[in-house]
Amino acid sequence: MHETGNATAQRDARTRLLLLTDTALLGTGGSERFLINLVWRLPRDRYQITLAQLCDTPPGNQTPRNNVLPEWIRSIVLPVDAIYGSHGWRAYAALRRLVADEAFDVIQSQHEKSDVLNALLPRGRARAVRISNRRDTGFNKSWRVRALLRRLDGRFDRIVAPAAAILERVAIDEGVPRDRMQCICNGVDADRFVPVDAPARQRLRERLGLGDGEFAIGCVSRMTSVKRHGALVEAFARVHAQMPQARLILVGDGPMRARIEAQIAACGVAGAVRLLGDLADVVDVLPALDACALVSETEGMSNAILEAMSCGLPVVATAVGGNPELVAHERTGLLVPLGDADALVTALLRLARQPDFARDCGRRARQRVLADFSIDAMVDAFQALHGSLIAQARRGR
Repeated sequence: MHETGNATAQRDARTRLLLLTDTALLGTGGSERFLINLVWRLPRDRYQITLAQLCDTPPGNQTPRNNVLPEWIRSIVLPVDAIYGSHGWRAYAALRRLVADEAFDVIQSQHEKSDVLNALLPRGRARAVRISNRRDTGFNKSWRVRALLRRLDGRFDRIVAPAAAILERVAIDEGVPRDRMQCICNGVDADRFVPVDAPARQRLRERLGLGDGEFAIGCVSRMTSVKRHGALVEAFARVHAQMPQARLILVGDGPMRARIEAQIAACGVAGAVRLLGDLADVVDVLPALDACALVSETEGMSNAILEAMSCGLPVVATAVGGNPELVAHERTGLLVPLGDADALVTALLRLARQPDFARDCGRRARQRVLADFSIDAMVDAFQALHGSLIAQARRGR
């Protein structure tokens, strides 16, 4: 009986966390990887977690990857198309019942639909604290959602983002006071994403069909218009014209794929570009590359860049969003102005033609990850935030 009482006390002491997300955990984007990293590392003896996914499984991913979530985490699916439509009301009603039934300590949401529902939900029996976790600069928000969030932001106890650039956008667009916001950087598993020795690297390159002396530039990104793959392909075609040994490896899929394939053919570089599609894990691709490129129109804090840096790769990236917070120009890679095709070509050629400079950038990139972007530091920061907000709420009762 004594042991049972202790076990019950331990369960009662755990933080009850409700996570809301708009995106499918079977997706391969940075937001999905962030959330999976977080829930796998929050300690089971300190947390009870329920995760609500406000969308269906994405097409083409009907078979779940093994161990997407720890077995002890409860997961529910509440598909929502438009937040102000019938599906949004049904999801809200289901979540409201859930909050009424369970004493959640924290309700944490990411992306627009989840944020709106979080702000509108009652705090429940435990008077849950509410956290909005912004993952990007809000470029996809409709005017309705923007207007609604401006009215609802005051309901959040804290607004969190992985990059200062995101919080600056929130302050400007939504008028949120900076003392109600907090930056918690993304973390990368530097024990998995590592540079490999020469024999292992050679084996990985052979699997990708890369020959000796070929310079491989990788891009890990969903194929959407905001990621600007077309600009990268055009720049690569110019690089390839000057360096026929250059190769481009594209990892990811999406609605722009057919257009990108057509552009690759039109540029005459089909033999120098490999499209790998969506991969469950890029840990066996990145160490085979010589550099990574990300030329997006906007970014939050890119997990793709962090993973490349952790593997010791120099990065060429557009100077937008959180990219300058990751890529130290001339130190861990090269930043280029958005839309400057000549600067992008020059940067890629510089890494290809100056291997010592490229290796030094990659080495410093790895050191930067180890110093500033530990996955343990990210998880510890969220635990500390949860604990401090819960304590404040209880003192205020």
